[in-house]
Amino acid sequence: MQITWNYSLVCLSILVAMIGSFTALTHAQRMRLSNGHAATLWMVAGSITLGLATWSMHFIGMLAFHLPIPVSYDLTLTLLSVLPVILASLLGFRVLRDTRISIRRILISGLLMGAGISAMHYIGMAALRMSPSIGYTPSIVVLSIAIAAIASWGALLMMYQGDQVDLPPLLRFVLGAVVMGTAISGMHYSAMMGTNIQPGSMCLGGDVRIEPNILAMLVAITSLFWFGGGILATLFDQRMVRQNSLALVQLQAAHAALEQRAKQMAAEMTRELNESKSMLYLILDTVPQAIFWKDLNSTYLGCNRVFAWDAGLSQPDDVIGKTDFDLPWTREESMAYRADDHEVMNGNAAKLHIIEQLHDANGSHLWVDTSKMPLSNSAVFGVLGIYENITERKQLEEDRRIAAITFETQEAILITDATATIMRVNQAFQDITGYSAEDVIGKNPRILQSGRHDEAFYKTMWTTLRETGKWSGEIWDKRKNGEIYPKSITITAVYDDRRQVSNYVAVFTDISQRKRSEEEIRNLAFYDPLTKLPNRRLLMDRLQQAMAISMRSGLHGALIFLDLDHFKNINDTLGHAMGDLLLIEVAQRLKTCVREGDTVARLGGDEFVVVLEELGSKVDEVATQSELVAEKIRGRLSQPYDLDNHEYHTTPSIGISLFRDHLDNVEELLKHADVAMYQAKSAGRNTIRFFDPNMQKALEVRAALETDLRHALEKQEFRLYYQIQVDSFHHPLGAEALLRWEHPERGFVFPDQFIPLAEETGLILPIGYWVLQTACAQLKAWQHDVRTCNLTVAVNVSARQFHQADFVSQIQDVLRESGAKPSLLKLELTESTVLKNIEDTIEKMNEIRMLGVSFSMDDFGTGYSSLAYLKRLPLDQIKIDRSFVLDITSDPNDAAIVHTIIAMSQALGLNVIAEGVETEAQRKFLVQHGCRAFQGYLFSKPVALEQFVVLLS
Repeated sequence: MQITWNYSLVCLSILVAMIGSFTALTHAQRMRLSNGHAATLWMVAGSITLGLATWSMHFIGMLAFHLPIPVSYDLTLTLLSVLPVILASLLGFRVLRDTRISIRRILISGLLMGAGISAMHYIGMAALRMSPSIGYTPSIVVLSIAIAAIASWGALLMMYQGDQVDLPPLLRFVLGAVVMGTAISGMHYSAMMGTNIQPGSMCLGGDVRIEPNILAMLVAITSLFWFGGGILATLFDQRMVRQNSLALVQLQAAHAALEQRAKQMAAEMTRELNESKSMLYLILDTVPQAIFWKDLNSTYLGCNRVFAWDAGLSQPDDVIGKTDFDLPWTREESMAYRADDHEVMNGNAAKLHIIEQLHDANGSHLWVDTSKMPLSNSAVFGVLGIYENITERKQLEEDRRIAAITFETQEAILITDATATIMRVNQAFQDITGYSAEDVIGKNPRILQSGRHDEAFYKTMWTTLRETGKWSGEIWDKRKNGEIYPKSITITAVYDDRRQVSNYVAVFTDISQRKRSEEEIRNLAFYDPLTKLPNRRLLMDRLQQAMAISMRSGLHGALIFLDLDHFKNINDTLGHAMGDLLLIEVAQRLKTCVREGDTVARLGGDEFVVVLEELGSKVDEVATQSELVAEKIRGRLSQPYDLDNHEYHTTPSIGISLFRDHLDNVEELLKHADVAMYQAKSAGRNTIRFFDPNMQKALEVRAALETDLRHALEKQEFRLYYQIQVDSFHHPLGAEALLRWEHPERGFVFPDQFIPLAEETGLILPIGYWVLQTACAQLKAWQHDVRTCNLTVAVNVSARQFHQADFVSQIQDVLRESGAKPSLLKLELTESTVLKNIEDTIEKMNEIRMLGVSFSMDDFGTGYSSLAYLKRLPLDQIKIDRSFVLDITSDPNDAAIVHTIIAMSQALGLNVIAEGVETEAQRKFLVQHGCRAFQGYLFSKPVALEQFVVLLS
């Protein structure tokens, strides 16, 4: 069958192949210059572009292929024919994405592209369905495929290996596109030459087919649109290249300017560097330490002037090029220095503070402190050294070492400045006192004072120290933990060149052990080894002193002699060890029964002695006190004993002998007490006896009185008597309620006989409460009589009664139960009562005053009142004591005291009343000086209630 060609379309098809190849290759280049998704998009775009170029070239070339019969193409197969070349191009470009493109990768990529181009051609030819089928010459088919692959390799080689022939980038792109276009069109037209169409062939029409003209239009539109975008992108790249070239020119110009500026700055820096170098050498020569630097062979590269002088050279430059063996050091020193150099350089690490010896040019022996550091940039090239002459410091250290050895002796040493501020202490000081150096440095030694020495002691010590420069003696001081200890101390003053004190040095030792040894010797001589109580020797000495003190003071003392009842039984039944335990426990109990200044001693066996000193001037009072102590001892010693899980009971027999201002010797006094103790044993044991029979009788009377007193309240033997209180016109103001005891056998017992006994025994509390109840009941009864409804009743309150915790509530209860007016009740307190626990007293008095009750201070002037306290007390009245009123008209002192009390009371806004007024002259004196209330025998003695009512009428 005759075939003709349209050569215009042939040329057009080749041109389309080249343009499409150019566009595809530029997209491939952008793929290599991009990353991530952008690179993938450029790769896909390049693959599609190359596929369209191949597809366009094929069908345009097929339009140039004229047959004498009408032809048409299967639409589906025509469209699908582009896919093989697109996929092959995609794989080929994927191979070329690597940063470095090898020949191997170019071969693989070219083979893939050639295969894709060939596949597209033969699939496209299959879309032209002929009958009989189109035939192909096998050798031509192989040739066409080889042309496609080889031309693709050539195009890729031109693109990615073209920089080796020094071609511009754009020219490489154009040449690559020409070769790739040749590969596409060369394959097509080579394949067409091997196509065999039989004469009389016919084109078979299918269900879906496309006419060549329509296909040509589709190819033209698609190619125009796609390649146009590629050409625009290429033009844009060219513009960017031109702009980049312009920018490069500008950058080169700026670089040249910067290079010129750099040269100027380098010249300036060279000048400054030379100046800095000069300054550096000046600084190095000014530094007092020696500085040097060496190279890797320990050859000196430089030094400062100090080092050059030590080496015996006049200038630092003279040392350059020399080694340590060329300098005046010894060979051993030079070898050691070189070894240090290599250690520093090999280890690339500094070696600091090497203390070593050096002999200078004069042969002098020096000690130097050397430090060496490696000199390095990227690698170590030398060593820098610096040393300081420490010969003088070493000598000082040696002196200090010797001084420190001397300083750290077994004796404590404390050094202060001239103002006695602690500067230094040694370890022995810290060990003895418990204070560390940090605790005491900067402080005064008075922090060590125990408080046992008074100011006069330290004043004498400092006087001696300033006059003689030295003081020695024993002092009691205090450790950090509070322990008091004795020490033997010598303090020496240190003087400067002007004979002024510069320091004080104290050297001391702890003599606690020596004191303990002395104390042990003393204890063995004066104390019982079992009970640790004074023995007979120390007892005799203390008793002698007590008798001497009694003679001077006129105060009685008492000697209590006691013996344990049936003590022999415990030794016989439980053994002497148990008996010793009992004696130790008895000693402990005895010490809890006496005052701190009293003496408890053991004579031997089960005999103990107690010495009570300065008990009082009245024999009956002393006897009472000594008996109370003896009773306390008897009760304490009669309690059960727990001896090694054995309970034991014993009682004492006690004898008492009093002593005062007589010449009885100690032995005689002990004999009297011993006799009294045996009288107690004869009386049945567990009893107390006095040596004086009369005193014993008096004590028996007192004991009987106490027994009766305990029952007097329940037997209703107490009575209240009333002594009237009047004003200046003899008008009744009220009365003082006074307690009386009417005993059925003893008769009338006066208050001075039983009140002190009630105070001692505590019976004053229920008795005092009865007095308050009775007085308030009487006030309530008087409220119904016009003559008595405004009378006040004053009640004396004892200290023991007032200081009860519930005293205020007692007053409230009494007032509430009786119904008496609180304003008519007056409580009389003595000075000793109110001054005991003054703050509690004031608080309690204020609470009672809030109830309406008033207060009067009884016996004012006989105690020790302080005006500072008096003005704080919520008092309503001051009562002048009868002892001042008695001689008011004859004794100027009493008159002055009374006048002062009245004036003071008026100044404080207090009422004043005088008691013990017995004469008209006393009353007139009091009236003249401002006193307006009186009480005494001039108006009435204390009388029973019935007589008091008669007195009012």
